Amino acid sequence: MIGKKRTLWAIIALAAMVTVSAACNKNGGDGVKESGDPVPPKQTAGDDGPFAKYDPPIDYTTVRSVNAGVKFKAGESYDNNIWMRDYESKLGIKLKNKWKVSDQQYQNKMNVMMVSGDLPDFMLVDAQQFQTLVQAGQITDLTEIYKKYASDLSKKILESGNGIPLKTASVGGKLMGIPNGGGSRDDAPMLFIRNDWLKNVGLEPPKTMDDVIKIALAFTKNDPDKNGKNDTYGLSLDQNLWNGWSGLDGFFNGYHAYPYNPTKGSGTNLMFLKGPDGKAMWADTQPEMKTALGKLQELFKAGAIYPEFSVIDGNKSAELATSNKVGMTFGAFFVPTWPINNMKKDNPEADWGVYPLVSADAKPVKAQSTGGLPAQFWVVSKSSKHPEAVFKLLNYTMEKLYGETKDVAIYHTVDEGNGQVYNVHMYPPINGGLPEKNQETHYAVLEALQKGDGSKLNQADKAEYDSVVKYKNGDLNMWSKEKLWNAGGVFEVLGKYKKENRVVQTAYLGAPTQTMTAKGPSLRDLEVKSFTEIIIGAKPLDSFDDFVKKWMEQGGKQILDEVNESGQLQ
Repeated sequence: MIGKKRTLWAIIALAAMVTVSAACNKNGGDGVKESGDPVPPKQTAGDDGPFAKYDPPIDYTTVRSVNAGVKFKAGESYDNNIWMRDYESKLGIKLKNKWKVSDQQYQNKMNVMMVSGDLPDFMLVDAQQFQTLVQAGQITDLTEIYKKYASDLSKKILESGNGIPLKTASVGGKLMGIPNGGGSRDDAPMLFIRNDWLKNVGLEPPKTMDDVIKIALAFTKNDPDKNGKNDTYGLSLDQNLWNGWSGLDGFFNGYHAYPYNPTKGSGTNLMFLKGPDGKAMWADTQPEMKTALGKLQELFKAGAIYPEFSVIDGNKSAELATSNKVGMTFGAFFVPTWPINNMKKDNPEADWGVYPLVSADAKPVKAQSTGGLPAQFWVVSKSSKHPEAVFKLLNYTMEKLYGETKDVAIYHTVDEGNGQVYNVHMYPPINGGLPEKNQETHYAVLEALQKGDGSKLNQADKAEYDSVVKYKNGDLNMWSKEKLWNAGGVFEVLGKYKKENRVVQTAYLGAPTQTMTAKGPSLRDLEVKSFTEIIIGAKPLDSFDDFVKKWMEQGGKQILDEVNESGQLQ
């Protein structure tokens, strides 16, 4: 037994050194099976429900990632604040932070701790560390504990997004962690177009991708800003290629292609589709991509894309848009809040419209989302005597932030005046959010606007309602709020996607595989170089086929094999 434990921790030590982790192992849940069934949680008086208090109190430990921007009142800290005091007085849980480090150092500190084996009762880990701990058999199976101890509100949050977050936290049918984030589809792309430019060139909003191409060319050649100069571009783009601002996600979606591999990303956050044979396909190598790249090549040749896009970042492409040089972009819901948020105030004639994606043919268009997968997980040490306590902490935190007894002014943001604002919601060691909260706010604000009465809204929604009303009364500083919450805004578009089930998410729910981690960055660079060369015309469109061949030969086939063997395809 001692030899086995040493072997397992040797795997973890190697993972920490090369930052690959035991997620490299293709046989996802073997470590769980080898470790045997988890020891049933020790019961103490009163701990028979989601909010029941321990009596006598229990000691419980965790570790913390510290954000330098988080402020505390005098005498308070991560160790002493309203949450820590409530956990003890309301739940009988005396929580202790074994250590605290900056968020930049947290991952490395966690790797060192994993090698030592000195784990706290619960901790936050990334996807690779999660897989490492699962395979080493060092964390608790939470399947039955979740059923009994998670509150209805906690379950609502964790089971959002078609249950994808929980599926991601499950290995071999066992719930091995609590997902942090995920479930949201608000990152799905849409179109942002200068309506005033459309009017100036005599065109209507697009109904097809051919219309998008036509608008891009007109914005380039027909003097849409009426300044008598040939100084505008039809489609915003920069070196990131995939991005919530100025990215190509939505353009590709219009041709039924769903690639994702950000230029500055890790090379491991990828989009996989399930083929007719039930096996994984990488979205970026599918034939629909070639069609879309050909259209981009045509737009670039026609001058509709900034000629130096491949060497500028998002700030520079934003500067082009805000200086009235670009009239159309694909992007996510936040675009009205940045970078175009001040354009209406600076130039009342500037009128950005928000539109859903359009299709290249008769097939309905779908928008891709990568926000459904959590990037981190809370896990419970196998040695913890009270694995159920982590859910009690989560339940209490969610209740005070989002439940019937919530108090935003105490548990979310405390404003003491004179610029003294404390983000108390960032203090808890475990928390979560409502993935559809923005969507719900949109519907609530929209209904109140239609009635002309926001008195029945909750505190947070009432603030957004008031902002929209201010815009309607002439306050151009509130333009972004109008585009967020009112009819014709971003959440109206997103709501339609969701209701009509037109959101595409990756079919692979597992952590980065061994080859993804080892070769992902070089394959990412290969893709960026290949696609950029095609778009600018340095390489012919048929070079896409060469890219696909190289991707498969240089690690792509191994990645697909690992994904297909993972048991993590949905």
